[in-house]
Amino acid sequence: MFKKVLIATLAVVFGLAVIKGTWIGSHLRMKFSKASCWVKDRVPPEQEIERLKMELNNLSREDDKHYDMVARQIQKVKKQEREVARLKEELSKRETNIRDMRTALVGAGEFVNYNGNRYDKSELQDQIRLDARAFLADEETLKSKEQHLKASQKSLSINKKKLNDLKVVREQMATELQKLETALAEERQIQAQSQNTLDDADYLRIRKDMDSIRDKIEFLKTKRELKGEAVNGPVRATELKREQETKLDKAIEARFGAKKEVVSETSK
Repeated sequence: MFKKVLIATLAVVFGLAVIKGTWIGSHLRMKFSKASCWVKDRVPPEQEIERLKMELNNLSREDDKHYDMVARQIQKVKKQEREVARLKEELSKRETNIRDMRTALVGAGEFVNYNGNRYDKSELQDQIRLDARAFLADEETLKSKEQHLKASQKSLSINKKKLNDLKVVREQMATELQKLETALAEERQIQAQSQNTLDDADYLRIRKDMDSIRDKIEFLKTKRELKGEAVNGPVRATELKREQETKLDKAIEARFGAKKEVVSETSK
């Protein structure tokens, strides 16, 4: 069963690969591109604005994840700060003890007094070495924790700024969408005043298709004129244009009458 599924999957993948690199695949991609453009052109701007509002609201809800991440990061940084402060305080006390023990060693006798107790000098020296070894190791740990804390604080600062930037950008985009919606509403009102049929979606669609046909006819006319100019040459094209203008002038004169002579004030 698994073998059959694998063979079928490979066949589909191979078929898609063949189609993609062939004449058929090229035409299919062209058809898909045209269909996508056609659908996009048919979507009214009001619907696009509503879609963008929805997407912006979705982003706003997604931002809650960023707030959650930054909140957790703040708690982590606070914990690191407490840990560093505790370790600093502890090391400060241990450093004071070591210094006090070293001070107690000063003298020529075999015994020393430290914290009210009498110790053999060699024992106190061994204790100093033991405490100092642990102190130096913990001091390196503190330095490492301080470096890590600085990196965490820097990362937190960057994320806080990003979070604020997201809010600002989202508010700016919401304002821009509101402006677009207002501009579109004003344009619709102007259209409604000039063409009362714009209130009906069917009439609006037909008028849009008529405008498209008019543009195509104008394109065909321009193309025909260009072809005529290319075939007949510039001289013949000029003559044809002059003939057309002469016919138009005669039609104007026949409809509106002959031109009236304008008598200047000086010739009166």
